[in-house]
Amino acid sequence: MNNNLIFHQLFERETSTFTYLLGDAETKEAVLIDPVIEMTERDIKLIDELGLKLKFVLDTHVHADHITASGEIRKRTGAQIGLSSAYDLSCPDLHLEDGQELKMGGHIIKVLHTPGHTSGCLTYLLGDMAFTGDALLIRGCGRTDFQEGSSDKLFHSVRDKIFGLSEETTVYPAHDYKGFSKTSVGIEKHLNPRLNLEISKEQFVEIMANLKLAIPKKIQEAVPANLHCGLPLKSDILNTGFVDGIPAVMPEDLLLKLGQVKVFDVRGSDEYNSEFGHIPNADLATLGPELDKRLDGEDRRREVVFVCRSGKRSGEATKMALNKGFEKAYSLQGGMLRWNELHLPFERDMGGS
Repeated sequence: MNNNLIFHQLFERETSTFTYLLGDAETKEAVLIDPVIEMTERDIKLIDELGLKLKFVLDTHVHADHITASGEIRKRTGAQIGLSSAYDLSCPDLHLEDGQELKMGGHIIKVLHTPGHTSGCLTYLLGDMAFTGDALLIRGCGRTDFQEGSSDKLFHSVRDKIFGLSEETTVYPAHDYKGFSKTSVGIEKHLNPRLNLEISKEQFVEIMANLKLAIPKKIQEAVPANLHCGLPLKSDILNTGFVDGIPAVMPEDLLLKLGQVKVFDVRGSDEYNSEFGHIPNADLATLGPELDKRLDGEDRRREVVFVCRSGKRSGEATKMALNKGFEKAYSLQGGMLRWNELHLPFERDMGGS
């Protein structure tokens, strides 16, 4: 490790999350990787005690098990938030790409795109240190069964990019559940039970398909918040934009108001109970005469959201509602496809009509 580098590995017990503070001893510029909202005061205090000027707050990915502190820390320090461009979010200041370099004093942090756990996972390299997020853990790796995860992509991210680094590279993951704090590329090449060099891609895909892991306890809270860089979400549904001229609401905004707004699923009954399921408490009212009749009995002042597979039919339903005088009618942007990509809660009543 460079003698001019300030380095602190910090731990949050509930979700076994590591946060990393890196600083340049000469210029006092610093970077914070994967901060946790509950530990904001601890992290800010340490930064102040060391006399550091935080330049970047970097998340390795959109976390599902905890809420990031990146937005709150940006408000209090002026640091820029960095997150993968693959997520196409509005809240980061820096939409990071594979191979991009960030300067911190006399140090360079290189960005590697290492998808698989999620579509936008990044690994940050500083000299012989690799901050791998959930892509590579100590004797393990991140799950691949939600947030556009892919076992095939994760295998290549680790084998081609992370294992392509020097074997002496120290690996600092986002989590550890067994009391370890770090590992190395060389150790994981030989000892990782899922990804060691004796394991084929086909074997890895089979291993990941049979993990049978429980869904993270905080996923319904964490994912929507982290899509906004951890900042508190407003309690009202927002007209966040338009899709083809139709008022549209983002899935994470709708999630906050489930049970308080009227949600109409305008697909057919077979789709309503398909593999994509339906939003909890969403009423089935197929686009056409059925929906037209249902809307005639609704309060025009009530907020209503229309849902379909991808957003096209819900857009038509929204136009129908607006033409009937509804004041707050929205189409769910991206439909159930996007809802499922974000792994938001859904129901499937296979016996339903």
